[in-house]
Amino acid sequence: MDRKTIREYTHKVTNFLSLENNAYKQWVFRYTFLELEKDLSGRGDVTTNILFKDFSKVNAVVVAKSDAVLAGIAEIKYFLVDADPNFRPSLKGGFEVDFKFQDGDLVQEGDVIMEIKAYSHDILAVERTVLNLLMRMSGVATFIREVVEKVKDYDALVCPTRKTLWGLIDKKAVLVGGGGTHRMNLADAILIKDTHLDIIGRDFDVVFERLSAANVDSRFIEIEVENKEEALKCAEGFAKFLDGSSSKTIGVIMLDNMSPNEISDTIAALKVAGLYENLLFEASGGIDEDNVVEYAKSGVDILSMGCLTNGVRSVDMSLKIG
Repeated sequence: MDRKTIREYTHKVTNFLSLENNAYKQWVFRYTFLELEKDLSGRGDVTTNILFKDFSKVNAVVVAKSDAVLAGIAEIKYFLVDADPNFRPSLKGGFEVDFKFQDGDLVQEGDVIMEIKAYSHDILAVERTVLNLLMRMSGVATFIREVVEKVKDYDALVCPTRKTLWGLIDKKAVLVGGGGTHRMNLADAILIKDTHLDIIGRDFDVVFERLSAANVDSRFIEIEVENKEEALKCAEGFAKFLDGSSSKTIGVIMLDNMSPNEISDTIAALKVAGLYENLLFEASGGIDEDNVVEYAKSGVDILSMGCLTNGVRSVDMSLKIG
């Protein structure tokens, strides 16, 4: 396999972020049904209940208020249409939804994203839950699309980190926008970070001894290093470990908090030492939309960026009835 195929196997796991996967469905449930019940807080929408005594059906639309890459359609379809209505015990009926766009589509200011027909009480109850998820996911998808466009001339996959309370919801939004996923959770792959290394005195020999003793079979094993010397030491350890292992795991070295020039110099040294070809390399730490191109030029396979999900602005949308 070529390097692109390998990195997409390790760091772009598309099938995991599907509603066919119960682990992902639980995250969707958390940010839809559980958010709705928390919003209703056991007493319901007191404002709507005071103003409207009858349960008449109304039509509503969700409208984009700025240009964006749309994400969250599959999740909202599950919430409003496909899931068991018993998950929404506080609501009175069902929803008829006509989706005008799909995930990954470009929408422009003023576009109607979906049309909804339901009881007025129910539409007003789900309004904020629907908008919050769509606006958040579309904000992440829009930002990653911009970053991916910036580095399209370089052979690097842009991935998010786990620095977000939205968890797999944000991972899915990055995927919709054209990025990768990295690992999904602590059980998904082996990632030996600086905190692990500090406990064992940053001794890479100990790391590989323990990996060998554990007979691990992980999609990838990634180890964080801080400088060229550690990268060379780690790559040497990987070479021996992978050569003596029956596992098909992929070795990855994370070059953390190093400048683009330091990374380029390290990649060059790894190539001279014959330690480059059988590993993947990731740049991480301090990468943002302003310097991402310089990091992409450095020769790494993967760029991980906390800013993709940490502090990203939501896309403005509104729900209108009538």
